[in-house]
Amino acid sequence: MKMTKSMANLLLLIAAALWGSGFVVTKIALDANVSPGFVNFSRGFLFVVLVFMFFYKKIIKMTLKDFKVGLIAGLLNFGGFITQTIGVQYTTPSNNAFISATYVVIIPFLAWVLYQKKLPVKSFVSIAFCLLGMTILTGILNKAININIGDVYSFICALFYAASIVYLGYGARTTDFSIVAFMLGVVQAIGGLAFFFFVEEGQLTSINWSVAIVPLLYMGIICSFVGQTVQVVAQKHTSATTAGLIMMLEGAFGSIFSVMFGFESFTVQLVVGGMLIMLSIILMEVDFKQMLVKNKEQLRNQKF
Repeated sequence: MKMTKSMANLLLLIAAALWGSGFVVTKIALDANVSPGFVNFSRGFLFVVLVFMFFYKKIIKMTLKDFKVGLIAGLLNFGGFITQTIGVQYTTPSNNAFISATYVVIIPFLAWVLYQKKLPVKSFVSIAFCLLGMTILTGILNKAININIGDVYSFICALFYAASIVYLGYGARTTDFSIVAFMLGVVQAIGGLAFFFFVEEGQLTSINWSVAIVPLLYMGIICSFVGQTVQVVAQKHTSATTAGLIMMLEGAFGSIFSVMFGFESFTVQLVVGGMLIMLSIILMEVDFKQMLVKNKEQLRNQKF
């Protein structure tokens, strides 16, 4: 069955929900003294093992071109992960979430510069609603804004995420999804392990394994293997701008799961911010020109 754009967008919505649930389990793992580097290594390692188990016939036929495509995608993906992790260590979670989410603004411009994709007017309207929703959701305007090194890292993260989404949407279309997914996991595992040993100095003795093991397995299997494989598959069949808007719902889903599991309280900000983000996606997906043409045809038919 051929995948349509609507099916691809639905898959991206599912991926965003899975990643949103990852905020809660990541919080549990970090509270159990698992370091960010080891979290990334665990996710990447499980990701690689599972992708290879299911798709090894295609992976062993990887060409040099496939390797290069997967490596670029993996480096961009890991760049976003690691700079976001560093950023949140030096700034507030709200600042980090808001600044990182600005990748949705960067995506259409990168797509235009790198792949000559036109910028429809409704993209700017959708992006404005999306950023307004994220602003309300994070409550950033209620706090004093002081730019620090963490905010700079968060913006670098947004650049990496934007480049990753654009590249997966346009530059990696010719490479099989299983190879791209495999390389995402390889780079994440190697990068996480290097960060763990050289930056965090490889401390495992303080980890509460009885608490940490389930979140680590969930992140590796559900968030990385299922979530990122679905992302790679779906992005071949939709635009990078639309993909970015849908994947921004990761933060909204994260807030919902956080409320469900008692990490934060239910607020009006959550409802209003989430609705504005949903509105931005709907605006992006509706083909207004086609609707006008259909309405004119219906009126013409009614007259005759």
